[in-house]
Amino acid sequence: MQDVMKMAGHYTGHAFWSISTGETLIPIVGYLDNAGEQRMERYAMESVKAIALGEQKISELSDDTKGAVFIRDGYITLETGKTDAIIIDVSLKGDQQGRIQYMFPYRHAEHEKGFALHRLKVTQLNGVSTDDLEALSNFFWDGIESHQQGREILENQYQDQPDSVDALASSGIEGDDFNTLKNAPFLIFFLVSAADGKIDKKEVLEFIKVLSSPEIQSHDLMVRVITNIITTVPERLTEMATADINYAVELIKIRLILETNLPSEEALEIKKSLLDLGNRIASASGSFFGFGSKIDKKEKAALDAIASILGLE
Repeated sequence: MQDVMKMAGHYTGHAFWSISTGETLIPIVGYLDNAGEQRMERYAMESVKAIALGEQKISELSDDTKGAVFIRDGYITLETGKTDAIIIDVSLKGDQQGRIQYMFPYRHAEHEKGFALHRLKVTQLNGVSTDDLEALSNFFWDGIESHQQGREILENQYQDQPDSVDALASSGIEGDDFNTLKNAPFLIFFLVSAADGKIDKKEVLEFIKVLSSPEIQSHDLMVRVITNIITTVPERLTEMATADINYAVELIKIRLILETNLPSEEALEIKKSLLDLGNRIASASGSFFGFGSKIDKKEKAALDAIASILGLE
């Protein structure tokens, strides 16, 4: 799989070149086919949609594809704080089938100190042994060096670790609180969808669609939450549907996390986004051909309850 790793490194070098001047990195997927030919796709769309599509592409490789890489912009939390990072997911196929995720933290080009790349992190390893990781990573580095501009950036604009003052301001919600916050969209879904006694396919599809809506992504924290859950929506819905959860109590916890960690204006913005999510889910279960009320009385009562729990009028 050394040629797949080299391909992944080459496209990573291309990503270095893109962000080194302050350009927004458009998510890309690179492929290597069985004949050794490379090709690249760019996904110039909403961030959540791009992440979902990129993850799907590298998870469903065709028979004539040896491997793929998905490269996108994101964040990583280091000891120095929350920092910009390039996220690289390498999908290997064949005898050594597996996944490797790397992250390259970096200092944004608009920073007063200018652009800098920081030490590479291995953040996910599936189906690849730690013994093989070093050899495969060496081929990954070879691929970076094969991209002239990427190699020069790595040579001239590398700083092993970011200074604490270089890190981006964090939302203040990390660890267990953030993991709890990731449940918020699912809690809203179940409170609204269960109001009519059933959950239908249309509501599930609408839920996934609405999560990608710019109106729902009204705050950086909401973007971060949705980015973390968008690729596991079906599995998470199945898991929560069979668990013994008091959705209202859990939503109260969400409210407390928001109000404790965020300025009141920001907490209010996210609460409104969650209520809007509920309204959009309820609208998905309207009557045929658009006749009648889009939201029935039970769903409206559920929405009123959600508003009350979140402290919204």
